[in-house]
Amino acid sequence: MELRQVEAFVSIATLRNFRVAANRLHITQPAISMRLASLERELGVELIDRSGGDVQLTPKGMQLLQLAEHLLDTSSELKVLASGEQKKLQRVRIGTTSTIVNAWIVDLFKEMERDLPHLTAELMVDTSPRLRSLLERGKLDLALIMGNTLSAGVRNLPLARYETQWVASRALHFPEAMALADIAQHRIMTYARDSATYGSLEELFRNNGLWPVRLSCTNSTEALLGVVKASMGIGVISEACVNVSRDAESLQIIRGAPSLPAYEYVASYHVDSVGRVGMMVAEIAQRVCWSHAAGSR
Repeated sequence: MELRQVEAFVSIATLRNFRVAANRLHITQPAISMRLASLERELGVELIDRSGGDVQLTPKGMQLLQLAEHLLDTSSELKVLASGEQKKLQRVRIGTTSTIVNAWIVDLFKEMERDLPHLTAELMVDTSPRLRSLLERGKLDLALIMGNTLSAGVRNLPLARYETQWVASRALHFPEAMALADIAQHRIMTYARDSATYGSLEELFRNNGLWPVRLSCTNSTEALLGVVKASMGIGVISEACVNVSRDAESLQIIRGAPSLPAYEYVASYHVDSVGRVGMMVAEIAQRVCWSHAAGSR
């Protein structure tokens, strides 16, 4: 019996998908199928029920899964203790939106450096739908995104519920409250076209008979804030990105217009054996997010 065979079984069993499990282990789908088949032949039992369309554990597979996970954990600890070395460097692939990047990603990296110094991080910044797709395909270990990911082998930790705000440069001397019709006279800047915020804005203006408006978009929160602070338009942005003490002199929050949806952010991660690093970083992200929210009040 080889550990890579056991690892293949655990990944398939927890992710319930051969292709995603293969992506997680950085091998091909035929290769992971061969590893599982070899393990089943050696043990003399079927671990995965292949009779249906979905990947399901057999009764014997369910019985052996916890033991297989324990075997992988023990093997990892044995190697560390035997070598007398620090824990081997491990990669974690994190996907997040520009909202989180602008709000508290630096603090997350600081906490990771302190608590998980053996990790090397790869960070991808994109929209929630694209990042969710990458996570489901096994291309990410963790996604800090808007809304839960409802896929086999994925867990979601709640992060925060962020309101959406209308903001403008104080240099424009707008009144503290503005009607939607008045806002529609100005250029409006928000998140990417495939974001939930962009869709909500378009629907709001259409439903009030104010479409079309000059609605511009970007996938960069930093660019969005830059345009607004340069007095080039009204911004529609998550409250997570507006620091009350830091931005009070340059930005004003516009009241009076219809409220925009608030969005739930979560840390979605894989629970297979090679993805426990995703779980550990997700737990740190939750702690950092809650601390950031408490400090922003």
